Amino acid sequence: MSGAGYDSGFGASEFNTIAARTAACVAACDALIAASEDCADACLAESGDGDVTACFLADLDCIEICTSTSRVLSWHTRTDGPTAASMLDTCIQASRASSAACERMLQHRPDWTSCAPECRRVTDACAEVLALL
Repeated sequence: MSGAGYDSGFGASEFNTIAARTAACVAACDALIAASEDCADACLAESGDGDVTACFLADLDCIEICTSTSRVLSWHTRTDGPTAASMLDTCIQASRASSAACERMLQHRPDWTSCAPECRRVTDACAEVLALL
């Protein structure tokens, strides 16, 4: 994200802070995409019940929403618009839902490799960017 030639309405220091937090958010989203793909794949290997299905569907939602959020944040030199804010909020909600579903899986399957820590990382990173907008 470069501020060259673009008046974002932010001072240089504030723009750099937003750019750094946005880059961290994109990295967190990208890491969660990989973790959610692994988690969804593990769900497919399990015998089906409500928790497995809920976890699988939450993983799929998270993959799509994190992919979209990462792209929207990466495309723009400006992150203060309503689209970015909506995507960040949606990403927070999807990450929370996925984390909750994985936590339920852990209650019945202690050996489950959960994507919940990555979900929390995305929730925090998105909230930090959203707070700056």
